[in-house]
Amino acid sequence: MFEKYREDFIKDLQGLLKIPSVLTEFNENSEYPFGEGIHQALQFMLDLGKRDNFTVKNVDNYAGHIEVGEGEEILGILCHLDVVPAGDGWKHPPFSATIEDGKIYARGSL
Repeated sequence: MFEKYREDFIKDLQGLLKIPSVLTEFNENSEYPFGEGIHQALQFMLDLGKRDNFTVKNVDNYAGHIEVGEGEEILGILCHLDVVPAGDGWKHPPFSATIEDGKIYARGSL
């Protein structure tokens, strides 16, 4: 089943990895408290959820929910979308999401 969606999955992953979601400064009074890059990554994932017919919720630009199903019990999978600064020594630009020899090179790709 995965093979049917492989190229779409890779394209979506590259879209996320191209966003420089590095925390530059936390500002609780800002519309985007973790900065523009992290907000872009959050919005990117919420947009993917909407596209794929999930229920999505942006929690004051601090976090998001992508949900499916209904009922009293909930299974939560927590993740973060920010990355540490890229540093030096990259074979490819850290936010290029370059594919070479079947591997994606980007900060946050692991």
